[in-house]
Amino acid sequence: MTLLEIKDLCVDYTVGADSLRAVDQVSISVAAGEAVGIAGESGCGKTTLGLAVPGLLPANATPTGSVQLLGEEMIGRSEDDLNELRWTKVSFIFQGAMNALNPVHRIDRQILEPIRTHEPNTASTAAKERVSQLLELVGVSPSRARSFPHEFSGGMRQRVMIAMALACRPSLLIADEPTTALDVISQSQILSLLGDLQREQQLGLLLISHDLAAIRRTCDRVVVMYAGVVVETGPTAVILGRGTEQRTAAHPYTQALIKAHPDLAGERVLAQALPGHPPDLSIPIKGCRFYDRCSVRESICHEVAPTLRPVAGTAHLAACHLVGGDVT
Repeated sequence: MTLLEIKDLCVDYTVGADSLRAVDQVSISVAAGEAVGIAGESGCGKTTLGLAVPGLLPANATPTGSVQLLGEEMIGRSEDDLNELRWTKVSFIFQGAMNALNPVHRIDRQILEPIRTHEPNTASTAAKERVSQLLELVGVSPSRARSFPHEFSGGMRQRVMIAMALACRPSLLIADEPTTALDVISQSQILSLLGDLQREQQLGLLLISHDLAAIRRTCDRVVVMYAGVVVETGPTAVILGRGTEQRTAAHPYTQALIKAHPDLAGERVLAQALPGHPPDLSIPIKGCRFYDRCSVRESICHEVAPTLRPVAGTAHLAACHLVGGDVT
């Protein structure tokens, strides 16, 4: 069953007298029990894409296209309608748990809030019992329920955020850089927790991250974004490699991202930084958005924007003129 179906999504930000398109004609889907990773540099549109799903974009953002959650169109709905779907159908784990949690309220109150809001008929004792169960589920002792956020470590605060996100049993979980600023042990624990919960509860998971290792470990499919567009998508094991499977990333940008991440399991070589900067999206772009930074560019790349085309079969797609052998 398809939980999330995004078709031709565009998001424009109004900045003064200018308009900037942060997400341009993006189409992706997430099925029940599937984990999809959104990868790319900072500013590529990952978070904007995630925020567009539950309608959490800022006031100066205008989404167009289609975002269907469990068959219901999200774009154009009233705030009251969106509030009915948030927490119950889709939950969002924000980047930086210390900023997302209210510092003056104990964590049990914060986890109880969505339950009381969306399930007002739930008895107080049953709601409190659910809070204890949720904390235990994410590896936090229920005895810590009356603690304040500042009394937890970064990793434990992130676990509390995950417990809050699961409070009303959503079908889709969107996690925006859930391991940011955590030590490597906490990162591993949080990724394991998300993976276990996603499989055990058949959750749809949309993981937004610049960390390819996190996506390789957690996700079934990966979507690589650059300057607001999708440049490559397909099975994670095919594009990024996993276990004995060799990575076969086809787009030069994806290949550059992989080279920029050290491979702890493979040959010990220095990571290669990707030179240059993403393009200014306030200026119209004629050809390939990666043209200025691409080491294998051709003349057609400057003139014609590439579209997604099959690399091998229909599951692996890349937006590059070098794919398909039609470079002239």
